Formats: sequence, structure tokens, C-alpha cells
Amino acid sequence: MKPKHHTLTYDLLIKLVSFAKGLVFHSIEENFPEKEELEAPYPSALLCNHVSEADVVSLAMVYPRLNPKIKMIIPAREDILSPKFLQKEFRTKGLLKWIFKLIDATNIIPFLLKYIGAVPIKRPFRDNARELLKKGELRDKVDSEWNDLVAHIKKGRNLFMFPEGTYNHDGFLNQVKRGAYYIKSKIDKLHFNSFTLTYDHLSYQKTKLYIKYGKPFEIPSDMPADKVVKLVADTLGKHYTVTLGNLTSYVLLKLETETKIKKQQIIHLLSELKYHLEQKFPEITVASELKKESFHSQLEFLFAKLKKINLIDWEDEFIKTKEVLYHIPKSLHNLKKSNIVLYHKNQLTAHLASLDGIWNELTLEIGAKAKP
Repeated sequence: MKPKHHTLTYDLLIKLVSFAKGLVFHSIEENFPEKEELEAPYPSALLCNHVSEADVVSLAMVYPRLNPKIKMIIPAREDILSPKFLQKEFRTKGLLKWIFKLIDATNIIPFLLKYIGAVPIKRPFRDNARELLKKGELRDKVDSEWNDLVAHIKKGRNLFMFPEGTYNHDGFLNQVKRGAYYIKSKIDKLHFNSFTLTYDHLSYQKTKLYIKYGKPFEIPSDMPADKVVKLVADTLGKHYTVTLGNLTSYVLLKLETETKIKKQQIIHLLSELKYHLEQKFPEITVASELKKESFHSQLEFLFAKLKKINLIDWEDEFIKTKEVLYHIPKSLHNLKKSNIVLYHKNQLTAHLASLDGIWNELTLEIGAKAKP
């Protein structure tokens, strides 16, 4: 089947979805390995980590970078195509509540997403999957949905896919499922590429999004499922961006409880970590904020936010870490609320060996002990 190339209407509708970026994000920073594009020859599966419902807007930002531009098929959670999704999902107040109510009333979101290529997918133990499980029908339903995706690919569309299947609520990359393996087993000549989304919720009033684009890679037809899962997880994990938010979180969690440290000393640590990362591990992407000569204002905003939620004390030029900062909640389901610092540090999981090596080599002049 010939690929379904983009049309003017298709591009305009995706552009319409992308307009929501102003509501969702402070700004978007893109990083490319080479050319400013994402190679996606037909047939391709484009893999991405799954952070939140805002990923839909992120996909609309990625689409213009595709080369070539081919219409997509996008597995989507079932309720995102249902009425009143924005009101139920975000539960906002004030003016934004009425904006979302107005948007829901137009039914524009389900229309746009379906036209772009979104298809509803059952999520285990969500939607009405419990009922299907009791009836013994869940496996058949899941199989039919995957077969439907394969049919769309064979009709000329490329695939956007979240291999984790669900949002990662704790900052970690969730356990990667076997979706890429399954699709590859059905379409032998399938190409693969990836991009990784990193969200910094700490450094600005609104979230800043970082998109790291990957290079094409192949999955051999004889590669077993467990190795495919590991390959996909490694590919996505290594492309998380080191941001001001997650690197500061890393430093704070390396300090002992109730450490009193000058803001300038933290700036020194961040600068040293950034410098050594760039020198020793150039493959790791570092955010533009950390490359600037001064990031004082953003760091002060970050500290003010952490003080407001009682994770640190901050007076004049001194930061004091509170005991609660190091508590690991019993449930990690919504770590952004219970310990946003730990949430951001978890984004760096694939980079921890590199960061820990640098940390251990640094000559610390702060009078605080690093955690082992």
C-alpha cells in the first residue's frame, strides 16, 4: 500500500491542536542529533515516553518535524475521545474552567483527534476493562485493537506509539510493554525512531517541555520480546534532557537532612555537574538554561516554589533542606504532588551512573556530606 501523505487540511488541523501549547507550556525546547527532523520513512513506528495528557499537544509539535510527512495512526486512551474530557481530566477553576467547558461543548477535541488518526485503546484495569476481564473478553479485545493498528499501518499510515502504555506518575520511565515487538512481528519491514519528552514543572510558572529527537534504529526480526523491550526502554531513557529542575533536584537529594548551604554553592555545584557532563558525556542532552552564564532568577523561582510547599527553607542566601524532602511516599501514583523533587530526580535514572561518577569526583567545599 502506498503511504498516505499529508494534506493541507490534515496539516491545518494538527496546527490547530498545537495552538494549545500556550495554555499548557511555558515554552518548548527541541534538540536534534543531526538535522532538524525526525526520519520516518513508511512504514515507521515512532516511539515516545508517556508523561501526561499534554503529550497530545507534544505530538502536534513533533509532527512538522517528520520527514517525510505521512498521516499517522495514534493509539489514545478511550476517554480522551469522550464528551467533557477536559473538564473531567483537569478539574480546573476560574476562567480556565469556563474555557475548557466551552471547548468541550463544541466537541472539537474528539473530532480533531479522530481526523488526525487517534483510535481508542483499552487500558488494563481502566475504562471498562475490569468488566471485560471478568467476562474473559479482555485479551480478545486487546488483540483486536492491535490488529486494527496494524491494518491502519498497512493502509498507508505511520504509527505514533507510547510503549509504556500509561502515564509515568513518578518521573521514571514506566515498564515498557511488548507493543513494539508485536507490531514488528506483524510488519517485518517496519522502521523505528523515537523522541523523548522531559517536563520541567519546577523552573517556571508553567511547565517547560524539552523534546529530544532520536536516530532511526532497527529491530531484528529474530530479536526476542524481552530484548526488544530492553532496547526500547534504553532508547527512550537515555534521551531524557538534563534540566535545571531535575539537576537541582539531584543535588538537593544528595545533601543530608537539614543541610544549610549557600545558594551560590548550589549554583557552583550545578555549573560543575553541567560542565563535566558536557565534557565526559556529550551524548547526554543538557537544557539551554544550564548553558547560560547565569540562571539565578530561574533558580530563585524554583527555590521559592519548594519553600512554598515546605520541602526547603530559604532565607537570604541560605537554603536549608527539610527532612520531608527525603521521604519516599507509600504511593508513587502522583509523586508530583507528594514529592516533586524526587519526581524530577527520577527523570535522570538513565543518567545516574554518569552523574554519580562526576559527583564523587568533585571536590566539595560546602561542608555537607554527600549521600552514598
